[in-house]
Amino acid sequence: MEDLLTMIPARHHPGTSRRAPLRWWRWLGLLTILTALLPCPSLGAQTNEPAQVKVSGFGLLGNREMVRLLKNFQKNRADPTVIDESFAEDAALVLLSRVTSEGFLNARLQGRFIMADGSHQSFVWTNALDVILPRDFEAREARFRVRQGVRYYYDTLEIMGAEAISERDARRFFVTGEALLDLRGNRTYSPSALRSSMTALRETLARKGYREATVTATDLVENRADGSVNVTIQIVQGQRTVVRAVTTEVGGPDDPSPLKRLTIHTNASYSPLWQQDFIRQLREDQYARGFPDAEAQLTTLRRQTNGNVVELDLLARVNTGRFIRLGKVRFEGARLTHESILQSKVTLENGDPLDRLAAERSRQRLAQLGVFDWVSVRYEDEPGDTRDLVYELKEAKAVSVSLLGGYGSYEMLRGGAEYEHRNIFGLAHSLRMRGIQSFKATSADVVYTIPELFLPRLNLFLRGSGLRRDEVSFTREEYGGAIGVQRRLQAIHTDAALRYDYEFLNASQVDAADPARLGVTEARAAAFVLDLTRDRRDSPLVPRRGLKVSSNVELAAAALGGNVDYQRVMLSGSYHQPLGGGRFLHLGLNHGMTFTAGGETSDLPFNKRFFPGGENSIRGYQQGEASPLDDRGNQLGAETFALANIELEQLLTRTWSVVGFVDALGVAQSRDDYPFDEELLSAGGGIRWRTIIGPIRLEYGHNLNPRPRDPMGTVHVSIGFPF
Repeated sequence: MEDLLTMIPARHHPGTSRRAPLRWWRWLGLLTILTALLPCPSLGAQTNEPAQVKVSGFGLLGNREMVRLLKNFQKNRADPTVIDESFAEDAALVLLSRVTSEGFLNARLQGRFIMADGSHQSFVWTNALDVILPRDFEAREARFRVRQGVRYYYDTLEIMGAEAISERDARRFFVTGEALLDLRGNRTYSPSALRSSMTALRETLARKGYREATVTATDLVENRADGSVNVTIQIVQGQRTVVRAVTTEVGGPDDPSPLKRLTIHTNASYSPLWQQDFIRQLREDQYARGFPDAEAQLTTLRRQTNGNVVELDLLARVNTGRFIRLGKVRFEGARLTHESILQSKVTLENGDPLDRLAAERSRQRLAQLGVFDWVSVRYEDEPGDTRDLVYELKEAKAVSVSLLGGYGSYEMLRGGAEYEHRNIFGLAHSLRMRGIQSFKATSADVVYTIPELFLPRLNLFLRGSGLRRDEVSFTREEYGGAIGVQRRLQAIHTDAALRYDYEFLNASQVDAADPARLGVTEARAAAFVLDLTRDRRDSPLVPRRGLKVSSNVELAAAALGGNVDYQRVMLSGSYHQPLGGGRFLHLGLNHGMTFTAGGETSDLPFNKRFFPGGENSIRGYQQGEASPLDDRGNQLGAETFALANIELEQLLTRTWSVVGFVDALGVAQSRDDYPFDEELLSAGGGIRWRTIIGPIRLEYGHNLNPRPRDPMGTVHVSIGFPF
């Protein structure tokens, strides 16, 4: 084994000594992870073994997705212990519905079953009602195979009569997304999808005030031979309706004063959605005063046509109903969670006016504990004008174990496991432990969280972590712990966290012509760290629109318990904007600086320098390669850097896209040269594939102004989301 390992070349950076081969324990860790991912042979017949369910016909990843989807119909989302007629018929419905939604209207589903007595049976469905299985149907293995047949697609789709909405926007209701390649898979057709698209378009027009708009499909022709579909969508908008004024009258049986009247003038587009929102607001105004049965009705006082616009004057009558006080607060379904924890999240007390809005806010606080699948509210009448408040709870699975896997150009294969307990001691405390191993790094962390401490949305957390990583020109070792609080600042849509960190920082096997320029390679750092994050993107994993900004401020001092003094600031932002035609613009900006205010540069821990480069940085370099170099090409790390990324993405299909990018980096080895004294520029492109396991990326970055020892470019391959 040792001879084999010595044949594997370590990564060699120009000007540095050749690295030792990977240690045996890292190989052992990787083999352990891979072994855990492989199925184990059965050691003997088990009476309670789950039934085997297999699906084919959806592609490699699609088959696995459909098997997981079928599990969702089972208790605890597990494989069924026996395949009965209910499971088989539900599976046929789900699989045929999925394949039909993708345009395969004439698909056939074949089900082959190994029965409990060992016999074999087969059935064929062309729709979910084709086959009625016997009540005593029991199988221990099922193999479902889909024969897709011809895919139906829009060959021509003509939009007629669109005025309040552009023809391009109207077309998007029928053809999902815009892609460079006009493939049939981007224009799939099914009768149900056509009806849903017309309904959605009609509702959009209604929200704009065209409440009598009609959307119909005419000249519909389906070609059964090749699946092409020709259809014309005819839109008749009608007149636009607006609300000119609303007069509100409020009164009730417990209110002896005369009706209260208030008139407001508006020019809002009238639609069922506007009416629902307006009535809801009127009712909620009374809920807060202790009238949980408040009702509101809208009637038309005047209707006037002005050209192509219909103007309405409305009367809103609000009946407050009886004044109700709160009786008892009860909880149903909490078997593991202590009632004292639940009571602490409810702000209403016995005898208070029954405020349904406050009851809903308490329901949200209960849901935010993270230990329930769902939380609902109901009310029960008691003698007199009193009602009990009952929270119905369904506790989530407390313990979960997940396997992690992926691939990156620098770390190569990476894998790990994550354990999570979400309701420790019945106190809604959570514990998460995670271990990750790759060819370059070993890391582990544990986080213990106490939710809703002292204030709503204020969580206390304790964290311990360890990392050992082979960087480009040194070995990084970091171990430590932290205690802090985290809160969601709802008013500004920002997550804030403040913590106290204590870390052991070690940088070994560091090569440099002048060791004095490296700073402290062994340090104990004690610091206060503030994190602020505002994320308004439409997706945290694959964003297409929106803005994210974040900041990280770290203030370390020997007076806090360490032996070094330094300050470190990181600012970052990203912006995503669709450009139409399946094109998206992605912009990124990152800036960092680390320094020792009032001290010497040599007092700065080497681990706290910046080492840019990699698939999520400047892509002409491997991870960590783009920092300042000494005369022999050794990495020195930067005390300050600025990174800008500009990327244009073009969809080829719904899941494939191509990207072109330019990455610009400015770095400085010393803060005296702030913001930077050296510029690097990379440009390139790549292709991406969105899968159920995360994006698969293949990109090449070419360096436009490489330094003497820099590579001309770098190829990056990554699979899955980073973790």
